[in-house]
Amino acid sequence: MPEKKLKYLYHIEDIPLVPLTDKVGTRFIAGQNVLLSFIEQPPGASFPLHRHPSEQVLIILEGSEEHIVEGETFLMKKGDVCVHPPNVEHGGRTPTGFKGIDIFSPPREDYLELMRKHLK
Repeated sequence: MPEKKLKYLYHIEDIPLVPLTDKVGTRFIAGQNVLLSFIEQPPGASFPLHRHPSEQVLIILEGSEEHIVEGETFLMKKGDVCVHPPNVEHGGRTPTGFKGIDIFSPPREDYLELMRKHLK
């Protein structure tokens, strides 16, 4: 008998991987007031400097990233958390690769559109 899909429960590996760049992918879960992004960056990948109107919290779960916020570079590793205020320039590169969680509030409209496009 097929397993019943639960309305409120997700398993991260069951969420489709959506490309953000040619190397970086993520798995999205959206609520009414928050967007979660389970980001996966392979070794040697970088994420371009950018800014957006949403507040963002990045939590590193595995690996590390040389993270840049408003021109300041620092090494983030497992267990580190960075809070990005709205419209603050940020990005980074990872020699080791990393997995993390990005939390956006309010949800980024461009990511919601990307999520809809890839989950059809």
